[in-house]
Amino acid sequence: MKSIFDEKKFEMAVKEIMTKKVYTVLPGTSAEECAKLMIENRIGSVVVVDSKDKSIGIITKENLIKHVLAVNKKADEVTAEEMMSAPLITASPSLTVIQAMQTMFKDGIRHLIILGTDGKISGICTDTDIFKVVPQLILLEQEYLKVMGENKEGSRGKEDIAGYCDDCKEYSESLIFGKGQYLCKRCVPEELIESNV
Repeated sequence: MKSIFDEKKFEMAVKEIMTKKVYTVLPGTSAEECAKLMIENRIGSVVVVDSKDKSIGIITKENLIKHVLAVNKKADEVTAEEMMSAPLITASPSLTVIQAMQTMFKDGIRHLIILGTDGKISGICTDTDIFKVVPQLILLEQEYLKVMGENKEGSRGKEDIAGYCDDCKEYSESLIFGKGQYLCKRCVPEELIESNV
């Protein structure tokens, strides 16, 4: 069965949506300095790098809450190394947006560090970056399938399409394309059912 959410169609690479400017701190940087850097630049994370500029961890708002606020420690006494999340989960710039989303979901993270072929940071992809683009990809996919259905006379309906009915908005495992819409068997006109048998 073919789904409207077809991963093969979503081939946009994360390098096309990632944020290229990544803020970094050294392991000895205080939590206070990390927080100020995040506030000043309106960012949700900073990457911790060693003296050779190799990324070794990440600090997010959650790290600050967990390791400073929740345990009532002074922000100037906690270091980046003490509160960072490690090991760092990284990905290649060629990873697709859908693969990045799957990685984040599987690992329970919201920030994916993108490394270049030289092993250095080339960007960061966040769940926000993905949320901005995925609805557009879904709409493009639906439009693509509709165009294909209109271009292949009589071929639409030969393979099942899963998704939401354009009429009743209910989910169906078997949508039929007709009159420019994907319809479930309850909403599709009888003549379309007969022509797709």
